[in-house]
Amino acid sequence: MTSFVVIMMAVFAPQVAKAQVVLYMEIMTELKPIKYYEGQELMFKSVDYPDEWRKIKIGRILDEEQIILFDGGMLKLDDIIQIRRTRPWAIAAGYMLQTFGVAWFGFGGIAHFTTSTFDFGVDTLVIGGTAIVSGWLVKKLFQYKKYKIGKKVRLKILDISWPEPRG
Repeated sequence: MTSFVVIMMAVFAPQVAKAQVVLYMEIMTELKPIKYYEGQELMFKSVDYPDEWRKIKIGRILDEEQIILFDGGMLKLDDIIQIRRTRPWAIAAGYMLQTFGVAWFGFGGIAHFTTSTFDFGVDTLVIGGTAIVSGWLVKKLFQYKKYKIGKKVRLKILDISWPEPRG
């Protein structure tokens, strides 16, 4: 079914399916490559700024020139020395742990002031504090996956466009 849709799109709307150039990150230890398309964000370090992470929105990818165009400039593919990707699971886990810690403090405080049987003690403080600190650490340590461009990680620009119809 999917191939039928692709074929129909190529036949009836060749201007839509005609060109697609992709930034292709090939990782030797993984089966699937990571692809960046025009309009996606890219976080990287470059030869010009080796200590600074830059974040751009890809405007155009030029295959023959091996250049990425973005608002405010252009970037040669060979100038990229490192790429960083966000890990959504780490951000979500960190926020969930921090939310749990704050809720633990909140419910402990409410129970302390509304009932006479519960005391807000060290155990309540340790559980809530540990959850908040653990959430912060998870976000800080695992939020990004970094790839150093070299032997094991390669960047390419691939043109996977349909051939022009002859007519």
